[in-house]
This record gives sequence, structure tokens and C-alpha cells, in this order.
Amino acid sequence: SVADSYVTPKLFTRREQAKVDFCNSLIGINITAAEMQTLCNKVQLGPASLLDNDTILEVTVPPTRSDILHPVDIAEDIGIAFGYNNIVKKVPATHTVGGEFPLNQLGDLLRDEIARAGYIEVLTHGLCSIHDNFTALQCPVKMETTVSLSNPANVEYQVVRTTLLPGLLKTLQHNKSASFTNGFKLFEISDVVVADAEHVVTQTRVGAKNVRKVAAVYAGPTSGFEILHGLVDRIMTLTEVGPEAAYVATSAKKAQAEEEQYRVSKEGWEYTINALPGGSHESEMYFPGRAAEILLTKPGVESKIRLGTFGILHPNVLKNFDILYPASVMEIDLEHLL
Repeated sequence: SVADSYVTPKLFTRREQAKVDFCNSLIGINITAAEMQTLCNKVQLGPASLLDNDTILEVTVPPTRSDILHPVDIAEDIGIAFGYNNIVKKVPATHTVGGEFPLNQLGDLLRDEIARAGYIEVLTHGLCSIHDNFTALQCPVKMETTVSLSNPANVEYQVVRTTLLPGLLKTLQHNKSASFTNGFKLFEISDVVVADAEHVVTQTRVGAKNVRKVAAVYAGPTSGFEILHGLVDRIMTLTEVGPEAAYVATSAKKAQAEEEQYRVSKEGWEYTINALPGGSHESEMYFPGRAAEILLTKPGVESKIRLGTFGILHPNVLKNFDILYPASVMEIDLEHLL
């Protein structure tokens, strides 16, 4: 037996409202409510009526106009009825000057310079497994600072990456047929995501934030620690951050120390490189005694900021990613350099 039946399509009208001032402002015209009512009748939105002392326009939406969903759609039809060619062009009252976001601009400039240094840029996945993000790097699992997926498609997409290194190392893993004779150099400038209960976007606490980082890897016949060290110094030079006097004094070349007087650097901005202390998050990822941290001193900040780390990867990490050559990596947080 038939439980229920109805005739389709259901041809019924509905009423939608839009403020008169809103329509005028959105279109860029200044017409009366009565004129707006007449225009609605021209585009099959009639009969239209005026409410609340002619401040609100109420239109009748026929069953053939399923595209009318919002006051914006009503304003669009009024603009069409008024005629786009009849709208007077004028200079906006608010003057704005377009420009590139400073962090994006810094990233683009660094991409050019790092590529000139012989590195190949890669773009890797933003999602990875917990194993790749922590365990394979011999780093402790910190889910409290990680954004995880509640229903991942597979094990490879469990969390949003908190470091760029797994993507670079997996790129090496999948390019074992390439020549490593002269070293294989890769870099990436991209975002990682970390949990942050205080981060607010447009007055909404989203619980996470993006962090722009630059990471690079060198793999070849030797570990290439000095090559990554040179890249770190080059990045700091490009961002006009000078080395501390104590750091310059460690240079074996007197001429190199004398060159520092000609360096262009921002006042109050300095960096130094110290041995990576044991017990830090990345300490087990590097070969013992072959890792360093980059510390930044900037105006307005009392303590030194830990920009990032670099060093020779531990053999176990190379084994976890099936990399056949010794390798060194570096990773720096770019946002502190602005």
C-alpha cells in the first residue's frame, strides 16, 4: 500500500527580506525604497512590499527562482534591473594600498636565494603519520601540541605535520636512483600547524595556528654538516641579522671576522649558534655531539628566541626513512625574523 504521496514539483512562493540601505550600499547606488520596489517587480520578485517605515524590502520569490537564498541575491537582481551600465563609477571612500603579506614576501625572496645556492625546492604533503612525524625522527610524541584527524583516510594522514623534515626525508627515500656523488640538496618553505588554545582569527579561537618554516637537507658521500651550517649563516645574512661577537670570534679565518664590519644588519638583532642541549625535543634525532641550536636576540624581547636547529641525522633516523647516505638537516622558524 502507498504510505504517502505528493505532487512534484511543489510550486509555492516564499517571502524574503532585505534592507533598503544594504541594497543601496552593496550596489553603489542611491535610490528610494519605492523605486527599489518597482525594480523588483521587473525581475519576477513581485509583488514586493515595504516594511518598517520603508526601511525593509520584502519580495515574493516564485518557485522558478531557487537561486534567491540571501539578501545579497535580492540586491543583485535589483542591480541587474537598475542596469550595471547606469551605476556611476566613483573612487571608493576607503583608500587601500595592496601589498604582499610580509611573511609571504620573505618566503619568496628566500626561495630565490636558496635555489641559487644549489638546493632544489620541494612541496610535500601537509598531513603525515604519527610515526613519520615523531617516532621515525626519534622525537617524543607530543599529541597535546599536534592537530590530529578524527577520521583519517589511512595511516599516512593521521596528523597535520609539526615539522617539515619528514617530507624532505621521504623525498630522499623516493629518489634513491638519483646521483648523490656531489650531494643531494633539498629545501622547503611552507607551513606547519601546531595546537594553540590562545590563537584567535577574526575574534574566533580556532585552537590551532600555522607556523611558517624553512627546512633543508643535504645527503651525499659526507654528512655535509658544514654545508647546512653555511646555509644557516646565509639565511641570517639575507634577513639582516648579524652574528654575536662571541660567535664571530670562533671563526678560524681572521679575514672572515674582519668582514663583519661591512655586514648590513638591523640594530639590536643578533644570533648565535650553540651546541644542542641534551633532553631537548630533537636531541635524539641528531648524531650525538653533532647538532646545534640557533638563538636569536631581538629588540623588545628579554630572553633569546630559539629559531631552530641543525645537525647530522642519527643513523637510526636514516634507517627509519631508508636513506642510504649520511645526511644533515636544518629547520628554522621564519616568523621570528620579521
